[in-house]
Amino acid sequence: MLAGTTFKELNDFVDYVWSFYGASDALYPIEGLQKRDIYNAFFIYKERIEKGDIEYAHMTWGFGDSLDRERVRDIILENPKFNSINRFNLLNQ
Repeated sequence: MLAGTTFKELNDFVDYVWSFYGASDALYPIEGLQKRDIYNAFFIYKERIEKGDIEYAHMTWGFGDSLDRERVRDIILENPKFNSINRFNLLNQ
């Protein structure tokens, strides 16, 4: 866990990410996403922050803010099994 982050805060953060990308009424749905994928992405994000490689030196934990949510989303989308759904394309079908 990142310093200062409790399990409750982690679960709240996962629910927050889920509400944007995984819930049935998600604003930016990611097809096939499950909560365990969000947890996995969080721990990759945590590892990148703690490792401090030059590629990730600019990353810091914002205590679950929107930037953290977007970075976790980007990690999820690094997995080729996931595709974000463009709602505008759905309107044109």
